[in-house]
Amino acid sequence: MYFLMTVDVESFSIPLNRCDPETGRKVYEIGLPALLDLLAKYDIKATFYFTGEMAKMFLEAIEVVVEHDHEVGCHGYDHTPDKAFDILTYEEQVNELIKAKNVIEEVAGRIKSFRAPMLRINEDTVRALEDTGFTSDSSICSQRFDGPLTFGSRRKLKWLFAPRKPYFLSYDSIIKRGKSKILEIPISAMIIPYIGTTMRVFPRLVKIIQKFIFMESKKTGKPVVFLFHPNECLNIDSEIVTTKRASNIFEYFFADYLRQRLKLKNLGRMAVKLLDDILKEAKKECFEFISVYEYRKMYGRLV
Repeated sequence: MYFLMTVDVESFSIPLNRCDPETGRKVYEIGLPALLDLLAKYDIKATFYFTGEMAKMFLEAIEVVVEHDHEVGCHGYDHTPDKAFDILTYEEQVNELIKAKNVIEEVAGRIKSFRAPMLRINEDTVRALEDTGFTSDSSICSQRFDGPLTFGSRRKLKWLFAPRKPYFLSYDSIIKRGKSKILEIPISAMIIPYIGTTMRVFPRLVKIIQKFIFMESKKTGKPVVFLFHPNECLNIDSEIVTTKRASNIFEYFFADYLRQRLKLKNLGRMAVKLLDDILKEAKKECFEFISVYEYRKMYGRLV
């Protein structure tokens, strides 16, 4: 039974609802150290997906992650909605990937694992990843349903029909098994995603979902994939401003305003405590924590 602890490292500010250089600094100085200490407490190896923008501002953050023997992956270059991979062409995606790799690999060495900003990919992403040297993606969240509380919600409806176990992506459909070289390793979900945000917003519900996810892993061998952000370890110490990122009033209310208000719950020390409980339970259930790259390497022997 494998548990893949995955971390998206970006400069996104939850209180400001936008990327913010000062938040990036706090992630590097406060969020990352708090998370790394927690992982060290349980001797856990994780995969940290960095945006190129965050890496460019704080290359030292990658150095710290590497020094703690964690894997470094790519989270695109820019985390703004207009750079979401599902609205970019093949050429634009390749440019974003190369730009991010050039910054991240300066410190981390060659990287192979990818997760898209806002978990948004399309069929062009498959070839773009192959052509830029990646071997895995972890952007699909099988059987997850957010309704309108996310950007690209209509495109993400197809997640309901995606395979639950890891699969090689198809060039024709990102929710079908295919013959590409990109192994899709879905983020765990049972309608509600198994991620830091829902852990903080609905801690009791996530504990129930976790039991089913753990049970499924024991029965089928499907790896547990948990997603967390170091910015969740930051206390709210600034004014709450709902920066508008949506293109229409409907999406603004749900994907910006309401979603932001929910995401403000249990930040800082409480988020670290809740994550501690999840990792402790996974250790108790005898899950083995490995990096995404390690899982990708052994996948052929597991199926």
